Amino acid sequence: MNSVVRAGVGAPLRISVIVGSIGYRRVLASLIRSSLPQAKIEDVDPYSQTMRGSGLAFGGVADVIVLGGIGTEAEALSGLQRLRARDACPPIILLISHELAPLSERLYEAGASALLLKDALSRNALVSTINALTAGTPEATSALPARQYGQFTFIADGERTALAIDGYKSLATLSANPLAQVLFAESIETKMRVVVKLWLSTPHHNGGDAQNFCERFGYFSSLNGRNVVRYLDAGIAGSWPYVVLEYLSAGDLRRRMAAGLSIDAAVQVLYKIAVALVDVHAGGFAHMDLKPENIFFRAEESIALIDFNISTRIGQVNRDPISGDVMGSPFYMSPEQGRGQPIDGRSDLYSAGIVFYEMLTGVRPFEGENSAQVIFKHLHEEVPLLPKRMRQLQPIVDRLLNKNPDERFTGAVELMAALQPYLKMDGDNHIGVTDPSSDATR
Repeated sequence: MNSVVRAGVGAPLRISVIVGSIGYRRVLASLIRSSLPQAKIEDVDPYSQTMRGSGLAFGGVADVIVLGGIGTEAEALSGLQRLRARDACPPIILLISHELAPLSERLYEAGASALLLKDALSRNALVSTINALTAGTPEATSALPARQYGQFTFIADGERTALAIDGYKSLATLSANPLAQVLFAESIETKMRVVVKLWLSTPHHNGGDAQNFCERFGYFSSLNGRNVVRYLDAGIAGSWPYVVLEYLSAGDLRRRMAAGLSIDAAVQVLYKIAVALVDVHAGGFAHMDLKPENIFFRAEESIALIDFNISTRIGQVNRDPISGDVMGSPFYMSPEQGRGQPIDGRSDLYSAGIVFYEMLTGVRPFEGENSAQVIFKHLHEEVPLLPKRMRQLQPIVDRLLNKNPDERFTGAVELMAALQPYLKMDGDNHIGVTDPSSDATR
């Protein structure tokens, strides 16, 4: 195996990702950046290169090459031969199909430094392999662990589908819809319980959809669980990207509401939602599906927002790109979201107002027999009054649920300030939230 010479002490890793599919390349780069944010990633379409002899224009200064798009033995051997013909070729991670796995010995002999399955690829496995290959010691790769794959079976497009996912085994299906499959799972090695979410709306071969996944995953995973669900791993299974999320055993807000919430508890939950929205909006996103089922609690009573499947860049329109339908939950949808207009963080504040009203009263402010009726009421009906015993909170509700976004709070930070007089502190003047830093409006 060739030794690795880095550009200099402390220099960032240089990684060439050579894959024919633009969507797959984008997902790979996003997975790598989420763990190695300082890495310099060269995104290479091999079909735009001549691939003749040793004079390749790409990968010339890379510390490691990730070579994918390999479906046949001939493709694998040809790609390895051409790369290895170069002087000082860096280590090559070869992404192969399941069918080529029995040929692993021959592929290693041809110059592969490590082999990973292209349609059962996890970020953690990819990054640990990159780190091992670039450690600069000959024995680094001798300790590369054998991968363990769990079988995940579900229905997609009316057909039973089975996928392998690195490091986890399926326990049960939590939810299923055309956008995503959400499965309860556990680590094969540690037995830790997790949630695995497959993004069925985002096949990696679709470059635009893959880019949307990469943007969301890149930002929300970077929060490291601060007010959002923690991302433990991610990868590609079959045709789709997936994420592995922490299992939030304390349950969601819907469960708390069913048991009954005091006025003080409802105010504190709204405050925590506002804190979380500061982080969401700081990344240039609106959540767009804020509802009790997507607001979870941790054991220490902080909250974690989940389900960023339809989160939308601020200033854009939240519509299904294929059908053109408005996406979201009608009972919690802002008027501008219902109209299919460009949105910003104030749309989430409207949804938070619906949740707040429901926490206080046990019912939603706008009901209807179908989605169209509910959306019509969001657009045209007056905000109902709270019961007299909690009427002091009516100004908060009215401003959150104003039909005109310009008349709502300007952002989550302003909502936090408005709630301060209503917060009931404990003996340590603490309400169990992590306040955003002073640059919360960044």
